[in-house]
Amino acid sequence: MAGAADGRTRRGRGARLMQPALRALAPPAHAFVWTPEALAGIYREDLNLCVWRRGLDTPLAHWLSDVAATRELDVIARVRGDAPDLRRRLDGLPQGPPFEAWLTDVHFLLHLYADLFGAAELGVRLHILASDMCPRFHVDRVGVRLLCTYAGPATEWLENAHVARGALGASGDVTRPGAPVHALERFDVALLKGESWPGNQGNGAVHRSPAIASSGRRRLFLSIEAL
Repeated sequence: MAGAADGRTRRGRGARLMQPALRALAPPAHAFVWTPEALAGIYREDLNLCVWRRGLDTPLAHWLSDVAATRELDVIARVRGDAPDLRRRLDGLPQGPPFEAWLTDVHFLLHLYADLFGAAELGVRLHILASDMCPRFHVDRVGVRLLCTYAGPATEWLENAHVARGALGASGDVTRPGAPVHALERFDVALLKGESWPGNQGNGAVHRSPAIASSGRRRLFLSIEAL
């Protein structure tokens, strides 16, 4: 019996020693999906980033690049989740079929977010930027934020395993040595869980805006969150 007890003890100690390795082999906290319906995966407890990779490359992309390069846009709005309408706030942009196609896509993403989270009211931001908006890695103090970059470089993010969370908000580097910095693609629809999502405190998706000021590039992006 003593030998059996010693065996159990050794196995118990071995299991405890294996725990860090098992955590290292845990599934990643991000997922790429290929349909809008699959964005519901953000409700999984093990995910804090879910990306619908649309891979669009259409004439609309060229129109959006021209708009980002030549126009100014700074829209911050509150809209109804069941009937969002941003047309009047965008009347300074070139009108025509490309504008209508883009507005349809923006309204589709607003409806998508509202349906997915049952949001009655949405906070919307549409910006054309020539400067670095949020250049440091950070987490959002929201439930879930939707981001879509229509022109220019897109949002950068870190995998959970590569984040030194103790350095968030401080002057230190939040990336662990050798950690790769990932970037979303143009037209990706990304859902990022923030610190206010139930049970997600200390696990918000870590991301930052791309550096564009020094390159002279501009970006057009959309942000949606529940109010």
